[in-house]
Amino acid sequence: MSRFAVLGLAAAILALLIPMQAQSFTYGRLVAGQLAPALAYGTGTSWCLVDNGNTDYQINQTNTKAVISFAELIYFDGTTYYSLDGQTRMIFNSASDGIIHFKQALTYPDSVNAPPFVNFVQTYNPSNDRLIVSFTILFPNCTLPISAVYDAP
Repeated sequence: MSRFAVLGLAAAILALLIPMQAQSFTYGRLVAGQLAPALAYGTGTSWCLVDNGNTDYQINQTNTKAVISFAELIYFDGTTYYSLDGQTRMIFNSASDGIIHFKQALTYPDSVNAPPFVNFVQTYNPSNDRLIVSFTILFPNCTLPISAVYDAP
């Protein structure tokens, strides 16, 4: 083997070992993380909360659909408690907003089962190989901020 062939092979191997860029961190990959707890009071006696817990997240290549899971998410409209735990699907209308569909809540009213979300941002920090995802869910009488941190696989 010539010296140039060995150098070329070594360069190819080193290129495979270099950490991936931010896009390959999440796009098309399921990543695990942790949700920050949040409690919000709405109008009247309504409230909504997301508890600290494990979460999974995946977004497609075109930024039009994503899935995110919640260990505990509750919306109380002043009369009824709605348990919205589990995996959800996010359908984007733009880069920062859309509709979130709670898969386990099919018998709930559409305003609870598929409320809008706004202010979606995902920020990758290459220094610690983490992704931070945040957005706000707009329930009928309560606005719930969501923040989660995901580590590279």
